[in-house]
Amino acid sequence: MRTGLFITGTDTGVGKTVVTAGLVLALKERGFNVGFMKPVASGCPVLDGEVVSPDVRFLREVTGIHDDMDLVCPYRLKQPAAPSIASRLEDTHIQLSYIVDQYFQLSLLHEIVIVEGIGGLMVPLNNNELVSDLVLQLGLELVIVSRPTLGTINHTLLTCHTAKMLGIPMAGIIINGFGKERIGLPERTNPDEIEHFSNTPVLGILPWMRDLNMELGKAPSLAAEFRERVNIQPLLPTDDEV
Repeated sequence: MRTGLFITGTDTGVGKTVVTAGLVLALKERGFNVGFMKPVASGCPVLDGEVVSPDVRFLREVTGIHDDMDLVCPYRLKQPAAPSIASRLEDTHIQLSYIVDQYFQLSLLHEIVIVEGIGGLMVPLNNNELVSDLVLQLGLELVIVSRPTLGTINHTLLTCHTAKMLGIPMAGIIINGFGKERIGLPERTNPDEIEHFSNTPVLGILPWMRDLNMELGKAPSLAAEFRERVNIQPLLPTDDEV
């Protein structure tokens, strides 16, 4: 397989899609042929007779990358629940081998494929397998997206610890949404504590962006903010990987 990264979160709603979009845009600016994938999405509405992932629609509109939807998001589930539950309710079985095959097809089209997970590492995808199993099967390094507020140290360190216990290599941590809530002592000190105790680099701290509209696929300042505030150098492929 070719080079890629897997984006996971310490929880749902921490901004994995925003970080994925920013990373894709930053890599495109560096001249890389980059694609993205969100293998499993739940809570997807039906629009014009088609089950649509709002996250994937946002990514397509912001990045301008329009690969085949069945490659980008093979499993689009209507129920707003964990994939294991939503898939059972919709009589669908999520097969990791199929996701890996679709990823391979995307990797033939792009030098780098950024894969956005669903929820965190311990989210169940079917009766027996978790998101962490998918990361291992894809063989990708992990980027953890966390929030800046009180409690994030525990959530982030737990995710880092789980990844290390499972043998998942980690590329780094991105803290997202800084300034959405009042900036106090925890927000100012959490990044250093996370980096120290996780022994994993904090690649950057992204601010909360008022002008970002997920529903309309608008993120006018995302590329600039990502370029300014996130160190993507450790995420770039080496010459022998492209």
